[in-house]
Amino acid sequence: MRKSPDNRRAMPFEEWPERNRLAWLAAIAPGDDDLLAVDRPALRWKPSSKEVFVRYYGIWLAWLKSRGELDPVHDPGARVTRQRLTEYLKAQRDLGVGAKTLVNQAVSLRHMFGALAPGQEWTWMLPMIGKLKTAVTVAKNHSDLPSIRELFELGLYLMRFAEERREGSSKQRAIMFRNGLMIALLAARPVMRRENLARIRIGENLAREGSLFLLQFSRDEMKGGRRRAAPLPPIFTALLEGYIKVHRPVLLIGKSDVDPTLFISCMGQPIYPHAMSNEIGNVTEAAFGRRVCAHEFRHAA
Repeated sequence: MRKSPDNRRAMPFEEWPERNRLAWLAAIAPGDDDLLAVDRPALRWKPSSKEVFVRYYGIWLAWLKSRGELDPVHDPGARVTRQRLTEYLKAQRDLGVGAKTLVNQAVSLRHMFGALAPGQEWTWMLPMIGKLKTAVTVAKNHSDLPSIRELFELGLYLMRFAEERREGSSKQRAIMFRNGLMIALLAARPVMRRENLARIRIGENLAREGSLFLLQFSRDEMKGGRRRAAPLPPIFTALLEGYIKVHRPVLLIGKSDVDPTLFISCMGQPIYPHAMSNEIGNVTEAAFGRRVCAHEFRHAA
């Protein structure tokens, strides 16, 4: 049986049609002082916003490809129509994407369309975005939270992006990979509190058991006073090995590795629980338009 495409996975930049890749490289190329030059808003985007916009644009391209509508001879703006964009957003909703994430997708796509096709008018998308926003109900029952799967996939995306990206320093890539690993681990094991996640120690809380990693906490470490121990899904084996061998030493910035704490701050010290939760909040706000603190992963699950 032929496997159906995953329309929530972003198409990597290397697989974008050539015209899209060239348009993006032109959009982020250093500008000049010509006051009459075409405005390039992508130059003013924050790195975190740029990563989110590119990710959602990659999902859009993957969806077009799944329908056989990613014609490489077309310019980026020529593929965008009201009907096609409406069908895309409906397809994402049918896949379980939350209302808040749909808003963020639409906003991100409008930014990317404007950057890749600056000569076209994109204000026609504003009423569509406005209707999506009215469907978002921010309530105390956490109905605006992204799903636990969306959070898990965000963590995986950040780690893949950190491995594939060429720009930026090794430290920036290490921080991105670390943040992705924190989010994915918390999504896979939402029973953890932020103190548990921040204080995972290699060889103690995290131990290798055959081909898998075992995550365990004593009764004293858990708020409910109940010991927890279970192997992590196989997908984490290579991810944890890569972080421990490649990215964690970068974050230690040459300091002696005498403390076995898994997650290291940008200052080369074990990350504080509050700082860790703040990092997770910043990343999830950029991705979903809503801060998701560490303790809310349990509600998402």
